[in-house]
Amino acid sequence: MKNDTKFRASVNKTPPLKIINVMLLNELIKDEKKIDKTLYSSGPYWDYKNSRAILEIKKKGLADFRGTTAGIGTSFADNLVLDIRNEFNIKGRIVGKLFSLPVLNKIFNGQLKITKDYLDLFIKNQAIVYKNNQNVQNLINKFKFKNTTDFGCVQSFEYLNKNYSCHYLAIADRIDKLSKSFKFENITSFFEIGGGFGTNIHFLITNFPNIKKILYLDAVPNIYVGTEYLRHHYKEKVKDYLELRNLDKINFSKNNELEIFCIPPWLIEKVETEIDHFHNAASFVEMPKTVIYNYVKFIKKFKTKEISLISYDNFDLKTTFNPEELNNFFDNKLNVSWKNSLIDVYKKKLIYLTSN
Repeated sequence: MKNDTKFRASVNKTPPLKIINVMLLNELIKDEKKIDKTLYSSGPYWDYKNSRAILEIKKKGLADFRGTTAGIGTSFADNLVLDIRNEFNIKGRIVGKLFSLPVLNKIFNGQLKITKDYLDLFIKNQAIVYKNNQNVQNLINKFKFKNTTDFGCVQSFEYLNKNYSCHYLAIADRIDKLSKSFKFENITSFFEIGGGFGTNIHFLITNFPNIKKILYLDAVPNIYVGTEYLRHHYKEKVKDYLELRNLDKINFSKNNELEIFCIPPWLIEKVETEIDHFHNAASFVEMPKTVIYNYVKFIKKFKTKEISLISYDNFDLKTTFNPEELNNFFDNKLNVSWKNSLIDVYKKKLIYLTSN
């Protein structure tokens, strides 16, 4: 572990340095090849995205993964796509080199400039919408928001001389709605599968310091991004795969100190704990159903007291399934409701499935 320190992204500077935790990333990639993919793979929906993200992480690090220059977080982070070549896998990148030829390069760079102009306008207009929205202002008055725009976040806005991430406001809106069913101030242990890049956990700890024991599970390389994002905020309170993989049993200390365990899917078999609240947002519908059933087995094993699931409308049956079917995995005991998203003008709805 001593030799690993030099590979870690800086946790003392913002924005983080363009450094990657090589040992952690490589060990996650290596060990993933040994697992039972029928149970611990994120499935076809994520295969291409994950391999592309690995290429981008190794090439660019995490400094701007929430910006426009990297394709690391596309589909699970709040970055925006400027250059489509960042979204290609190896074969696509080989073809993409054609755009380096003199004539094609001039044409393509011209298109990038036009696209950037449109993205800049979108970012500015979105900021205006958010900072003037009454729902957003109510959430800012109700919750705490700390360091929400690190790692190059471009989808942000300024309100009363403070910068806020649009993504964090969406999270605040979800937690606000879930608070009608759950008392987050009474939760001590929290388990999340598919936590994006750690923003939901970051928001919850900021606002509910009573949440001390956190189990955070995600696929490779998403779990790498989430681990380093949370380490940036919580430093040694984060326990990564390198620290946990060789343990016979993974369980929380019997104290009141903050602990964040970041694990890839296959390490769930070593977890021995009880959980107050389990949460999943969107990713369940993107997994093979056999994978979900396996996770539910562990959710029950952990004697989980509360369950909250959220997913989106306009789903594509070619790659996902109807989120209302999620209730089937929990013996149809969850309450189901569709709610408006934070900014109603976008006319998007989210489904909420809750145990209370």
